[in-house]
Amino acid sequence: MDDGETTPSRIERLIGHPAVRSTYASLVTHVVVLIGLALLMIPGRATVRPQPIVIALADALADDVLPGSAGGGTEIVALLAEEPAEEAPAIVAVDPPVEPLVVPIMVAAPDDASAVAAAVASAPDQAVPARNASLSANRDGPQAARPTLYEGRTGLARGRGVAERGGSKASEEAVERGLAWLARHQAIDGSWRFDLSGCRCDGGCRDPGTVSSTTASTGIALLPFLGAGHTHVAGDYRETVTRGLYYLMSRLQATPRGGDLSEGTMYGHGVATLALAEALGMTRDDVLARPVRDAMRFIERAQDTHSGGWRYLPGQPGDTTVTAWQLAALRSAGLAGIAVPSPTMEGISRFLDRVQTRRGEAYGYQSPQARPCTSAIGLLCRLYTGWPEEATIDRGLTALAKGGPDPDAIYLNFYLSQALMQRDHPLWSKWNVRNRDQLVARQAFRGHEAGSWFLADHDTAPGGRLAHTALAVLTLEVYYRLLPIYGPDAVRGAPTP
Repeated sequence: MDDGETTPSRIERLIGHPAVRSTYASLVTHVVVLIGLALLMIPGRATVRPQPIVIALADALADDVLPGSAGGGTEIVALLAEEPAEEAPAIVAVDPPVEPLVVPIMVAAPDDASAVAAAVASAPDQAVPARNASLSANRDGPQAARPTLYEGRTGLARGRGVAERGGSKASEEAVERGLAWLARHQAIDGSWRFDLSGCRCDGGCRDPGTVSSTTASTGIALLPFLGAGHTHVAGDYRETVTRGLYYLMSRLQATPRGGDLSEGTMYGHGVATLALAEALGMTRDDVLARPVRDAMRFIERAQDTHSGGWRYLPGQPGDTTVTAWQLAALRSAGLAGIAVPSPTMEGISRFLDRVQTRRGEAYGYQSPQARPCTSAIGLLCRLYTGWPEEATIDRGLTALAKGGPDPDAIYLNFYLSQALMQRDHPLWSKWNVRNRDQLVARQAFRGHEAGSWFLADHDTAPGGRLAHTALAVLTLEVYYRLLPIYGPDAVRGAPTP
């Protein structure tokens, strides 16, 4: 063209056409809209939060947690006691929902079996882990948690034991008052202290003890609860027992000899191991198996290989009182399914031979003597080991019981009551009535001391009011507590697994 303008090409004319421009605009608009809709459909990244776990007592679970459960309180107790370093609890983290997952570490008493079964059946599989930071929940229900070996400590069987073996309504009421006093004097960390420190007593009780081992004091305080059928899975004192067991496990020190619970004295180790072993035998809770096994190994390796006994420190020549606690712990652990080596038991018999006099009718502390308290201990130990000289044992018991029970000799009477009843000794009935009634009469009934005992017993004075109360309750539980540790199976030397 003369004016210099260039004629638009065919493509340029097509692009410039109004219809094409509107098509482009529509396409762009739809693409933008579709991209926007796509972005809206993409979910935001969810924040994954671990599902909080509330470790609760069964009687603290309200009806909205365990449907159909009977009774129950409202307090949920977080158990923060330190676990043994070598068995750290598993960390459980699950996806939302974020509602707290309540893991009942206790199961209800036998009367509530149907409620518990319904609750477990209705809960999702993740609701009860096989193992967690607490003592394990028993998914098989109360019957599995309470083997027949120990059923004599609870319910109708306990009542029959009281009626048939010499207990009374008054003695059972004294037991309940004693347990209530012990529960009130538990420290916030789950322990008990012979000097009554750390609890709500605050000087309200006289006659504190002086022994410093907290494993000894906690073990001796736990035994009366276990003796009356209260464990961390059943009974009215589940929280109390749970906290006490946790405290003992937190004090277990790993050593080349095994798990050390002694805190400076093998008394403490024996008593604490006995408490853990009884709890294991009564509940079959696997969480307790390793601590008991480790503590048993310490007992075995702390034995004096020459005399066969135990004293305050590992390897020392033995004495009768410390040896008796180790033997009771070994027997209890054996009945709970943990093997006891034969050489260990043979050593105990060898020790008893060394300290006996009058051909086994009487026993001394570290040498052959006829001391009343150590004689009662030695005779009961002979029953533990299945000593066949029954006539000799009976003669020894007659010598100790014929004068009647010394009202202040709580340690002597604790052992003698077990041996007399175990043998169904001819003097048992008469001796028991006097001992039972004087114990009930001497229980404190006033003020903060109500439910406790303190007697003028030289042998146990360092344990103070706590030790005397525990021993008195254990003595009044003799009618049902003896099964099975001090029962016919143990006496006949039932083989250990």
